[in-house]
Amino acid sequence: MSYDLNIPWPCNNYSTAPTAQQWTDLKNTIITNLELGITHQAINFTIDESVKIPFNTPDRINPINISALNDELKPNFPTLNLFTRVTLIVNDSSKLQGVAKLQNHFDLFAIQPANEKALQSTILNIECDLISLNLANKLPFFLKFKAIGTGVSKGIKFEINYSQLVSGTSGYSSDVSGNLIKKNWFNNVLQLIRSSRSRGLVVSSGAQNPLQLRNSNDILILLKTLGLNSSKAKSCITINPEKALVNARLRIKSYKQVISIGDRDLIDNKDENSAKKHDASGYKRKHDETASGSLLKKYKRDA
Repeated sequence: MSYDLNIPWPCNNYSTAPTAQQWTDLKNTIITNLELGITHQAINFTIDESVKIPFNTPDRINPINISALNDELKPNFPTLNLFTRVTLIVNDSSKLQGVAKLQNHFDLFAIQPANEKALQSTILNIECDLISLNLANKLPFFLKFKAIGTGVSKGIKFEINYSQLVSGTSGYSSDVSGNLIKKNWFNNVLQLIRSSRSRGLVVSSGAQNPLQLRNSNDILILLKTLGLNSSKAKSCITINPEKALVNARLRIKSYKQVISIGDRDLIDNKDENSAKKHDASGYKRKHDETASGSLLKKYKRDA
């Protein structure tokens, strides 16, 4: 199985809906991706931190009409698995409110930090599944091993979108030329590979139309060109995105230490716990919930 965790949703706010042409392009992109061997795909809804999220109407928090896509595509493409994702573009992480309530409405929760402070705050304080950097522009900060390594150790995956290399500024705002975009992309990706020690990387398309898609072999060749060996390169499109998706699905499918068994149950969109979706409180056992008010200790048994 191969994964693509970034198929952009055509709209980036709650006030507009996809046009007929945008809806057709989205379906064609999904179908073409499936024909290239990508069976698990995530539709990505990208919003700025300034966008007002309708928390008072929980049914509107996730605008991606995943059920309509499944109804149209599943009968003809039974191997297709679709998921929803939200990406927040963050300049000041202190302005983020209700993140826990937001992420429970999507299968994946990603952050796109715009500066170094937002990146460090995201890694240390926000529980997210993916960190996606705008690699088309020159990053205004230097990717340090300490920060990126901390994120990798916490299970956060760092995303590389190859459509920025194929189509330039498509899907991203940039005022630089095509050649400079490619130069920035290679420099940023090499910096990310170095700072992460080739760990915790996820490669997605970010494609807004079928012409921006590439098959797995093309992606592997590109990653090997960047210095990754065959094992590391293959994990970027198989193992790492699967881990990100399963860990994200555990937010919905798990309760304390009890979870659903089997990958199909964890990554399927059926039988959601709607009560948990609308509850921002966590399920970790607090210190004062124990009988004695103290933490349990583990002792070694004498031989």
